[in-house]
Amino acid sequence: MPSITPYEPDMFVFYDSSTRSVIVSFRGYLTFLGRFVDKSGAYEAAEDFCRRRGWKG
Repeated sequence: MPSITPYEPDMFVFYDSSTRSVIVSFRGYLTFLGRFVDKSGAYEAAEDFCRRRGWKG
């Protein structure tokens, strides 16, 4: 079952545990980041992706 985590307006992380893939919605753009070994690695990559684009979290 996919999990969706909101952070700020227009920023969400979608993680699908069945495929172990993550998609980031950040300020109007959807980006597929790929597959990860585990959920924590996927979220770490998603947060790093957003930080490099201006997120202050």
